[in-house]
Amino acid sequence: MNKLFCFGVGFTGLQTCEYFNDQNWITSGTTRDTNKKVNPNIELIEYNPNKGRIYLSESLANSKILLISIAPDKNGDVVLKSNYEDIANALKTSVKRVIYLSTTAVYGDANGSTVDEKYKINPQSDRAKSRILAERQWTDLCDKFGVTLNILRLSGIYGIGRNQIKNLINGTAKRIIKEGHVFNRIHVADIARVIYMLSVSNIKSDIFNISDDMPAPPQDVVEFAARLLNTDPPEPVIFSEASLSEMARSFYSETKYIRNQKIKEKLGLELKYPNYKLGLKDILKEELNR
Repeated sequence: MNKLFCFGVGFTGLQTCEYFNDQNWITSGTTRDTNKKVNPNIELIEYNPNKGRIYLSESLANSKILLISIAPDKNGDVVLKSNYEDIANALKTSVKRVIYLSTTAVYGDANGSTVDEKYKINPQSDRAKSRILAERQWTDLCDKFGVTLNILRLSGIYGIGRNQIKNLINGTAKRIIKEGHVFNRIHVADIARVIYMLSVSNIKSDIFNISDDMPAPPQDVVEFAARLLNTDPPEPVIFSEASLSEMARSFYSETKYIRNQKIKEKLGLELKYPNYKLGLKDILKEELNR
């Protein structure tokens, strides 16, 4: 039976493992919290690469697909730093494809231009620079062992449990206005589908932007979510006056329209959620059903 191993069974990694389970794959992966409630068919291994070496050779054995969903640090990929030998052995013996989850932040600020995979990278934040370093480390390693590598540059991820409907209900939603600014986003369910479709394809090593078809100002998403809930959106706040964390503020420093045509053409992909309106409507239905 086919096996997926995921470094980082978090928001995206968990959704992906569940999708693979539904396709009758064996799934396992790492987490910092093995007590969290997940599908019992997913084997969880407690793992924190910053707190000493944990040998994963046996856990990685027979894995066909290796998914990397753990953020790097200033030195690049923490997984490779901690478990290089285990990973190298898996690449030599069983792994046919590595899928590395990166970010569209590596393109930097495009001043509202359209960005495809040929657009010159220009990482401006420290986290984006770390992503580029990790991308190169994985590229070098997979080239060394002749293993296919797909780098997925993801836009802002949302889905059940992480969305503006939940933020409105929790009272944490913000309606920040910055003229001319748009965010790119992608539903986590579509990320899982893309990862699976790549895993069963013959596509060679390549880089893909993963984003939906409707980049939009962030306040539009909050306002639409409020309409779905039949409630008033938060009072608007001008960006220059907003109280934001350093990371949140960095999201407003870059404006670009991510183009997703390449992954559609390569996979014959039709997004389940091509825009945030469809995504939020389905999320609300799911929450009501629960």
